[in-house]
Amino acid sequence: MAKQKKSVRTVITVILLFAIIAMIIFLTTYIKLNSRVKPNPPGTTGNTGGNINNEGLFCQDGDTVYFSNTLDNNYIYSMKADGSDQKLVLAISAKYLNSAGDYLYYNQIDTSTDLVYGFTGNVHGIYRLKKGTRDQTKGFDRTAAGQVMLIDDYVYYQHYDNNNGMTLYRCSTNNEDKGEVLKEIVNVCCVYNSDIYYPDQNNGFNLNVFDTDTLKSTPYLNERMYNPVFSNGYIYYINISNGYCLSRYSFDSHSTEDLTTDRVDCFNILGDVIFYQRNAEDTPALMRMRSDGSDSVMIAMGNYSNINMTTVYTYFHSYGDPMDMYRVSTTGNPRPEAFRPQIIPKKANKFTFKSD
Repeated sequence: MAKQKKSVRTVITVILLFAIIAMIIFLTTYIKLNSRVKPNPPGTTGNTGGNINNEGLFCQDGDTVYFSNTLDNNYIYSMKADGSDQKLVLAISAKYLNSAGDYLYYNQIDTSTDLVYGFTGNVHGIYRLKKGTRDQTKGFDRTAAGQVMLIDDYVYYQHYDNNNGMTLYRCSTNNEDKGEVLKEIVNVCCVYNSDIYYPDQNNGFNLNVFDTDTLKSTPYLNERMYNPVFSNGYIYYINISNGYCLSRYSFDSHSTEDLTTDRVDCFNILGDVIFYQRNAEDTPALMRMRSDGSDSVMIAMGNYSNINMTTVYTYFHSYGDPMDMYRVSTTGNPRPEAFRPQIIPKKANKFTFKSD
């Protein structure tokens, strides 16, 4: 009888052990599946190419605008498109903001961020943050980096190291399939049909296309350019061969046309509106016009840079002084005003660099 009882206890123990193991496997699988980033709709980009060309300080997602607050160490803030309801999102310094689904993606530029329990460290690199949290971050690559652009379910970014210089990397939104995809300096801002059109610095800045499926680059257009951006069937660009005027190339007619006689330092486009900085020795100015080059109007005399556009306001700052920020109606009254966002007391950031 005693042996039978012992045998029964052994069987029960084994069953309980297997049940516990099965439960652990189930919970682990459930947590892993629910922590994965949901696929983005085809054709998703995390910001406009024009904003990324201007350091990606602002990023609009619906009625929410995420921005790098230059008055508060470039910490990530949010607000409504009309500028109201400003909030501190994360007290880290960041640029090249991207937004899609439940996440923000960005280049963390701060090298002395306060971490858990006051620990500080060199944590610049490419990160992901789950919206609505202050601690659910994921570090994709701890590296010196430049431009960042989310395309579908991959983050493409300019990666720098001492051996190879600046090259093109990508990483999936789930922090998988990470690595170098092209040994070139690639401006990632001009995205059309999920491919990247960029000036080939090894071939006179003529336009190449990088196929994000095959990961191959091929020549596309024999036109020397800076800072190309795709918008409504056209590539807009600074024309190196014609006095750095602003030009555009049509995918339909495969023709080019010049939009300004002005020399252009930088520009941005959203819908049917273009802002650009006119380079002129005596009359430099920030200008606004329609996307076909018509209805040109001066916004402000002087030299400005980092033009970032949203549907309500366009933001810019004095050249060389990012704390001297202004905004102007994107489509309405051309009179600019100072933009002085709130400085909100920060709470401790409870995150570390997690790369797995």
